[in-house]
Amino acid sequence: MATADELVALAQGEVGYSRWDDPLPGTKYGRWFEEQVDKDPSNFDYGASGVAYCAMFVSWCLWMLGVECAGMPSAYCPAIHNHQHLSAGELEPGDLALFDWEDDGTDDHVGIVVSNDREARVIRTIEGNTAGGRVAERTRAYSTVCGGIRPRFDAAPAAKPSAPTAPTEGKEETVYAFPLVKRGAEGDAVRLMQAALNVRAAAKLSVDGDYGDKTGKALVAWQRRCGVEADGDCGPITWGTLLCD
Repeated sequence: MATADELVALAQGEVGYSRWDDPLPGTKYGRWFEEQVDKDPSNFDYGASGVAYCAMFVSWCLWMLGVECAGMPSAYCPAIHNHQHLSAGELEPGDLALFDWEDDGTDDHVGIVVSNDREARVIRTIEGNTAGGRVAERTRAYSTVCGGIRPRFDAAPAAKPSAPTAPTEGKEETVYAFPLVKRGAEGDAVRLMQAALNVRAAAKLSVDGDYGDKTGKALVAWQRRCGVEADGDCGPITWGTLLCD
């Protein structure tokens, strides 16, 4: 049976992967997930460029070792929420840690725990879709952790690990690529961008869905701060800096 140490080691072997260096569209983890759930490319788009892949990265790691875990495999962090049963202080190496950046009760991100410093109240993790679209080791404060899940390391490896399944109802299980947002755009994507800038950059924008001059200046300032092309266009790279870190 696979162990927690083996899961951590597998994840560590993926550190350094970057979606921007991948020669194919999307990510290796998203393409794997897409192959599992969808034989009709017109239905879902998990393997497309710009799709957040943190949950699919963790799903892939578990799949590779044949480890079962409640709520997994998944491509959508909020869908994992109800399977949480551990607090930040209870997390051990190999556990899954879920994060809530806005403290609004909605899971935003997931990673694999490497260590837990209970005195400093921080955990060290390996996460996908972080550090500008990479797989990387991160250090997270307990205050960002909304819960955790322990994989079934005590179970015998499945002869055929549980595969992702296509969503059967609702939109929440479907992950789409974020749209390219340019100056002059209007609508929900602009509202999401403005809200993210308010949270991440304290931009103090009106979340009105209107990409005007003030929004443009805030976005360019954020792009410069993150070291990405400061062109005022919110594409996959900029979305990645705003929504995952």
